[in-house]
Amino acid sequence: MKHLSKWKTQGLITLIFVLLLLLMPFQDYTERTFLMDSMNYPEDLIGTLNTDAGTIQVPAGLGSFVLDTGSHYFRHGTYEVTFNVTSSEPGNTVDVYDPLYVNEDNTTGKILASAEVPVDGENIHLDFTIEDYAESIQFRVNCQTPMTFESVYLLSQRGLYQDPYIYAGLVVLASALFFLYRRKHKVRPEPLALLVFAALWASLPTCFPWLPYGHDMYFHYGRLFSLSEELGRSLLPIRFHASMARGFGYCVPMMYSEFFLYPFALLIRLGLSPIGCWHLLILAVNLATAWVAYYSFSQLTRSRRIGLIAAMLYTLSMYRLINLYTRAAMGEVLATLFLPLLMLGMYQLFLGNSRKWWIAVLAFTGLFQSHVISTELALGFCVLFALWNIRKLKAVDRLIHLILAAVSTVLLNLWFILPFLDHMRYPMFVMGEERNLYAYSVYPAQFFDLSLNNPSADSLGRTSFAGSMPFSVGLLLLIGILLFVLLCFRKEHKNTFHMNMGKWCLGLGAFSLYASSVYFPWEAIQRISFLNLFAEKIQFASRFLPFASLFLGITASIAIYYFFENREQRKMLCLLLGVLLLYTSGKYMSDFANSANTFVDWDNQMDHARDTDMLYLISDNGAYVSVRQMNAQDTAFHGSEGLELFDCYRDGTDAGCSYRNTIGGDAYIDVPLYYYPYLHVYDQDGNQLATSHGDLLRLRVALPDTSDGSITVRMEMPAFYRVGDCISLTALLLLVGSAVYLHRRHKAGQVPAQEV
Repeated sequence: MKHLSKWKTQGLITLIFVLLLLLMPFQDYTERTFLMDSMNYPEDLIGTLNTDAGTIQVPAGLGSFVLDTGSHYFRHGTYEVTFNVTSSEPGNTVDVYDPLYVNEDNTTGKILASAEVPVDGENIHLDFTIEDYAESIQFRVNCQTPMTFESVYLLSQRGLYQDPYIYAGLVVLASALFFLYRRKHKVRPEPLALLVFAALWASLPTCFPWLPYGHDMYFHYGRLFSLSEELGRSLLPIRFHASMARGFGYCVPMMYSEFFLYPFALLIRLGLSPIGCWHLLILAVNLATAWVAYYSFSQLTRSRRIGLIAAMLYTLSMYRLINLYTRAAMGEVLATLFLPLLMLGMYQLFLGNSRKWWIAVLAFTGLFQSHVISTELALGFCVLFALWNIRKLKAVDRLIHLILAAVSTVLLNLWFILPFLDHMRYPMFVMGEERNLYAYSVYPAQFFDLSLNNPSADSLGRTSFAGSMPFSVGLLLLIGILLFVLLCFRKEHKNTFHMNMGKWCLGLGAFSLYASSVYFPWEAIQRISFLNLFAEKIQFASRFLPFASLFLGITASIAIYYFFENREQRKMLCLLLGVLLLYTSGKYMSDFANSANTFVDWDNQMDHARDTDMLYLISDNGAYVSVRQMNAQDTAFHGSEGLELFDCYRDGTDAGCSYRNTIGGDAYIDVPLYYYPYLHVYDQDGNQLATSHGDLLRLRVALPDTSDGSITVRMEMPAFYRVGDCISLTALLLLVGSAVYLHRRHKAGQVPAQEV
């Protein structure tokens, strides 16, 4: 009965949320209209076609050509398309066309549905089904005789997306887990309500049925959807996205971990829309940031109240929101989630209870699996902290726990470290990026910019302040710094521990601001080859701003809590600053939502599902290649002179064809996959063939000296990758098993609480 009474209120709230989700208006289908401005046609016909009154009128005598909508991606399902095309003479046809499909005769393109244009003026209705997980589709009008084009209308089947049901299921699951937690732990409602509110407030721009454009949105959005596609056809962990880059393949998971994207990719696989999944990802990150920050800061400062203030400041910190929305840097945002936990972990290792070394392991693992560059920066701060407190390691138990934490972190992440280091030896484009950090540094006037103008603009570097995106860490942190400085002038301090912590964090925060500013000697540092090996990897000096937000947030929270001794005055200060925090963060998010271009809306959300960059492609020793030509190349096999190609196919990373060499001599085939060292090619006898870079970074296969034969392409990863997987899995099981064992011993009274 006791547990039942606890469940009543929570169950009622859960039921209300579930009903609201199930009853809310929701479009579970795709509906699109392609008008005249969506159609492509040969450039030599510009000015010849009549495009008045919103139609394309094709006169007689132009010969044969094609009007098409360009390529658009659609999800697995059944669709109906209506062509509003009229013609007074027979001979014109319309079709639904997949331009990326490779036919056996080495031609490209597959017609999914087709019909002739009637001469009676009736619209043309075609049904087609996409069998694959997703497919590139064009709607084409094949012009032979005079005709008039007005529009193409597409309507998918109902039930294409299942967002309300998935959201409702997640609410029930979260409620059940929370109830189990409440059975054994006391939950304080005030901090819980404030933290949830902060996370929801930080998620306000997700309330729209579209996604606003952010700098890195296309990259993270594309890898999230591509990961969901690979979940259905690859073994875990997924290390290659075969469908990315128009099916030419991309090895981004080798260099940019997708560990935290797996649950969300699975939800897309189960029917969640890409937009709905991105919204859920942002909400989950904000909730996790609020909880981790509260736990970490409360433990670090030994005060729940200071921890709550610091968690609110951190969750709604201005630059974290800028990273989340303006930059859409999801990897960095995920990394900032673990920075408070890392501070706690390092403190426990050197100054606190070193038996809690596992906190540092969790923090470093979370950082590394989120964003490698942020991990490198965090490691730099950790090294400074360790050197300052090196004498603490005279205690043998601390040294042992430090070594244990380091070894555990490496073993847990070995499944990613080994492929990452293996790929570092290849000339990827990202390795050749040499950025002048001084050119991407920040003016001090931008640190506490009150206007937050141009929230949807790009970074203009030091060349311009006007028109640049904001780089502010927030007005609240400036106020907190001033309050702390005033607090330091007081003669008596009740808590020297908090004051010393505030001073250290103020110093580290000031250094972080300095390192991101135009006054830091980045140019001198980068002129030293050895130092530049580390500095150039940072890419942007502004990457120190999340650390400034972290450190200065702790200083500000201590100042806010101790500035007034009177409890009522303290409450009033917290209330006023809380309102200011909501206003400044809300103003930024409102300005961003009102000024940002639309990245995708509900009906075209699949168009960018396979977008990516080229940073993690392996270059031909740095040789220039045209991105425009790469994106426009066809998907056929290309052979050297005198080769006849047939029996061609391409399915993910599996590809192949047969050939006949009509003139003899050296010959090669360029496969419609980007060069990758672990795409191995075999002839009809099972002999492995040599590969290299071909035109536009294609995989070039050197053929044996035979008149005819066949080649087979398949992905074969090194065996030591699986060894790393097994070691990491074993380390995880050992750590979890040890934690369970110690917890049970603690419950039985055999182990002191501080050892658990």
